[in-house]
Amino acid sequence: MEIIMPKMGDAMTEGKVIRWYKKAGEAVKKGDPLLEIETDKVNLDLEAEQDGTLGDVSAQEGQMVPVGGRLATILGAGEKSGAPAPSPAKTEPQQRRVIDKKDSIKHTTGEYAEAIEMKAPRIDRTQAQKTNVVAIPQAESSRRRSSPLARKMASSMGVSLEAIQGSGPQGRIVARDVKEFGSGAAAFRPPIGGLKPAAPQQTLEDKSIPLSTMRRTIAKRLAESTGPIPHFYLTVDYDVTNLLSLRQQLIEIEQEKISVNDFVIRAAALAIRHHPNVNASWGDEAIALHGQINIGVAVSTPEGLITPVVREADQKSLIEIANEVRALAEKAKNRKLRPEEYQSSTFTISNLGAWGIEEFTAIINPPNVAILAIGAATSQPVVIDKQVVIRDRMKITMSCDHRVVDGAAGADYLRTLRQYIEQPVRLLV
Repeated sequence: MEIIMPKMGDAMTEGKVIRWYKKAGEAVKKGDPLLEIETDKVNLDLEAEQDGTLGDVSAQEGQMVPVGGRLATILGAGEKSGAPAPSPAKTEPQQRRVIDKKDSIKHTTGEYAEAIEMKAPRIDRTQAQKTNVVAIPQAESSRRRSSPLARKMASSMGVSLEAIQGSGPQGRIVARDVKEFGSGAAAFRPPIGGLKPAAPQQTLEDKSIPLSTMRRTIAKRLAESTGPIPHFYLTVDYDVTNLLSLRQQLIEIEQEKISVNDFVIRAAALAIRHHPNVNASWGDEAIALHGQINIGVAVSTPEGLITPVVREADQKSLIEIANEVRALAEKAKNRKLRPEEYQSSTFTISNLGAWGIEEFTAIINPPNVAILAIGAATSQPVVIDKQVVIRDRMKITMSCDHRVVDGAAGADYLRTLRQYIEQPVRLLV
């Protein structure tokens, strides 16, 4: 039986082998994790679908393998290395998912799936379509098992996984275990001289950092944007005094976390209703206007930038948008997004206000034809009725694809957006 690189999304063309848990010649049982792979969005483990012996390993650690490419083989009883494996029935490859009994949503494996399995450890595997490779949480074997996020946390905290007791399925170490262990270790580490230890200085050195799958994808997408797409930029300065005041009132009333960006997402979506030409895609034969308003929200992760999508944002309230963006951002940072959660955006927003950036330009996210770059809200002296007063102002720059959005069309959209931003009560009705 061949183990092949699975396809985890429409845009996925290749994956990277991170590590092998088994060596050629080792006996494996059905359900044993064999290797960890990295895609442009997530990390996952692949497991054996039959008992046998791991045969020829075709892909080494660190190697990029195209979707459908052979990773290794599993030899059945009596089979020898190099012998052709029986051809499996031709079925559409599907990745096994863990089903959350609470919300009936299927999730890919990872930290979220671990929590689900601890609540419902017995999963009817016959419910999933059988394939030669499936994605599952790591199981216990001769070496300590841990999730990708747990390993990253342990590395950044300088903690040895050997010293941590796992609480996940079959003793697997999850991020919560590393966090709790690190907190406990810190509590028993007295500072020298009663002072808080200074943060360690970064050592500068010459080194080469291998490209991750996500970084490769980002580079490819940016080249596809800045080259073929003729960008032009429109910058506006909005008064957000009323918006900030309304935000604070809603936080106190609803007891919910609502960010300025949540207001911008809803405002951008409602403004698009009046200007469908900015909710479009360029094609060689025609311009496609989209019937749904799906707002991509740029999220920074340790591996790079990813844009989770708030679907039909114009149909959702501020609270719904706030809760959804918060959940999507958490998944994005832990590389747990499902393909449908980061694909098919029709318009994008990038916000660097939290980093103190007052103004910047963003690169269009293909196949979108526009993106908003949101700066920080700052208090500034302005003249109103010949009086100098202090108001909160925020700059927004719109990058437009000139093949679809002309200057006047972009300016009209920003004029409508101003009404929603400067009169934020419109966002509540």
